[in-house]
Amino acid sequence: MADNQNVPLVVDLDGTLIRTDMMWESFSRLLRRNPLALFQILFWWTRGRAHLKQKLAERVQVDPATLPYHQRFLTWLHEEKRAGRKIILATASDIKMAQPVADHIGLFDEVLASDGQTNLRSENKLRVLIHKYGERGFDYAGNSTADYAVWRGARQAVVVNASRRVLREAANCTQVGPTFCEDFSALAVAKSVIKELFWNSGYFVAIIAGLLLAGAFPNFSIAGFAWVAPALMLFAAYNKNTADSLRVGYIAGLTFWLASLVWLLQIPVTGFPILGWISLAAYLALYGAAWVWLASIFQPKNPNWIARTFWTLAVAAAWVALEFLRGWLFSGFPWIFIGISQFKLVPLIQIAAVTGVYGVSFLIVWFSLALFSAAQMVLRHPARRFAWQSEIVVPLTVIVFCYVGGFYRISHDDPAQKYLRVTAIQPSVPQTLIWSASEDSRRFAELLDLSQRALTNQTELLLWPESAVPSVDEAVYKAINQFVRSNRVWLILNADDVALLPHATNYFNSAFLVGPDGRWRQTYHKRQLVIFGEYVPLATWLPFLKWFTPITGGWTAGDQAAQFEIRTVAPEVSDQVFTLVNNNEASKPKIRPIIKASPLICFEDIFPRLGRDAADDDTDILVNLTNDGWFGESSEQWQHAAAAVFRAVENNRPLIRCANNGVTCLVDSHGRILQSLADASGSVHRRGAMTSEIPVAGNLTTTYYHRHGDWFAWVCVGLTAIGLLRWFRERNATDCTR
Repeated sequence: MADNQNVPLVVDLDGTLIRTDMMWESFSRLLRRNPLALFQILFWWTRGRAHLKQKLAERVQVDPATLPYHQRFLTWLHEEKRAGRKIILATASDIKMAQPVADHIGLFDEVLASDGQTNLRSENKLRVLIHKYGERGFDYAGNSTADYAVWRGARQAVVVNASRRVLREAANCTQVGPTFCEDFSALAVAKSVIKELFWNSGYFVAIIAGLLLAGAFPNFSIAGFAWVAPALMLFAAYNKNTADSLRVGYIAGLTFWLASLVWLLQIPVTGFPILGWISLAAYLALYGAAWVWLASIFQPKNPNWIARTFWTLAVAAAWVALEFLRGWLFSGFPWIFIGISQFKLVPLIQIAAVTGVYGVSFLIVWFSLALFSAAQMVLRHPARRFAWQSEIVVPLTVIVFCYVGGFYRISHDDPAQKYLRVTAIQPSVPQTLIWSASEDSRRFAELLDLSQRALTNQTELLLWPESAVPSVDEAVYKAINQFVRSNRVWLILNADDVALLPHATNYFNSAFLVGPDGRWRQTYHKRQLVIFGEYVPLATWLPFLKWFTPITGGWTAGDQAAQFEIRTVAPEVSDQVFTLVNNNEASKPKIRPIIKASPLICFEDIFPRLGRDAADDDTDILVNLTNDGWFGESSEQWQHAAAAVFRAVENNRPLIRCANNGVTCLVDSHGRILQSLADASGSVHRRGAMTSEIPVAGNLTTTYYHRHGDWFAWVCVGLTAIGLLRWFRERNATDCTR
């Protein structure tokens, strides 16, 4: 003991004095506070570990009292201190991390640490210690392979919290003194970081919630996941402050969107897919953060049953309001609203005929919030076995009522007066070939050949998908005219249209109706352009943005819907209206000589407002021409089709989709997918043709949603705004009384 009193004892911090690492503790706390700080951390790391530790220390203060100390070793240090020994803390952690720990322990005579320039680790630490105390002039307590170099210059090695291998190597470096390795865990630091970063933060549950919500949509389509995911998001934020609630919601949203939009990586260009995937997910995750924050600030002060019920209604309305906002803001992105996950539950989604898809979203979130309240009641009152039932009885009753009403609506179809026979062609052309001008002639010839083999004398309307036809030059124009005349068929196709103006040339992504006589009858210009796909926002002021997109030019948006008029009876009687006669009495249904089809191009069929605009009162069918070949064979095709189902329900009109690469299908006016183009294995991505008989009702009826639009969504927006105003008023009143 006397010899030891004259030899300074140098103690490492990370993994030795504490069972964790200060850099990783700071790292996890910073990421918990701001997940986007990961990009800053990676940048700091490029300038060296010392710089990284300094920046972490400037932004994160770890409470020393909360750290997991090695208690038996710490007790021994106090004994050595009482014996009169000089004890020094020497650590690779930054001085701003180490000094608070030293002050908390209260037994160190000096603190040596990294300073932003030098990382005091291994050889660097040895040089400093030899300079101060000389070769073999100190004992050193460490725990890892980084301490081998220090032990080689130390008089004695004190091995703490180390593996057997480290203990053996320490003996090869110098004389081994006391050891404290009886409860060593190689995963201690990882467990501490993971616990702080994922469990204490709520991020782990948030990630699970995001993945479950993603699993509710195609390709997994486990619709039940959607009914529990919102509750899990709130569970992850339970008992957390406002800032933590925002972060939890953001992580859940980011997980959901990264998992759901992974098909963006299939775009066959370099760089843009990854950038677009991350950027879009990062933006959309803000809506998840906003919703969890709204749920936290709407919490009632006196949570009786009535207050809890109103809370569930208000927070469900907030979800709908945010979905509605997402569908409008920055040109709108109404992709996979939570209600869309239920597209296979046909009776339930009939409520969309009244509320739009937003009503389905509301029901799902409302019930999920009721489950959350029920779980809270079970935890608060474990002795009351049936306390949870009162929380779910109201939403469950409403859902059952909607199911029954949906069955009733489905069973009371308007009788079809006739059927329109339509053939949809799916050429399944890879996007790289669409961009290759040298392949235009060959793929157009294949399109004509596939169409010719698919047609029968009964086909009245032929559909070609978006991007199937190359540039319409004189040769292509004549070939199309000759094709429709020889087959006596109506044709709806997609191609570019040009408008020459005095000071500009406008290009439109367009749909054309070609008659059996070869005349190009009507044109529709796509109204909802794909941001960074068909146009670059602010390109005039920020032209460099084009470098980050796969397009070189831009299209102009159309300004109105179109009704393509298809004559289905002989010309000499086409202007007459025939009345069916039964028992010498005129019946109400009438044979109409003209069937009206309203086109939607690309992803326009995911926008409720565009579907409503397209479905005029006398529209018979909705027609979607799309090219989903951008995304290979992925979940995008079915996610797109699932959203389109709701346009049929909302407007009580059948919808036929003609896709370049899945999903070519027929959806009836109740949202049932009656027919889809698929091979024997069920793949919807194959090349082929689908012929369908689309029922055309004698009496066209419109839905409440079609007549009144997004009234339900606006009500939810209003309720959310009222809740926010009330919260601001209460907060200001509280601030004034302080």
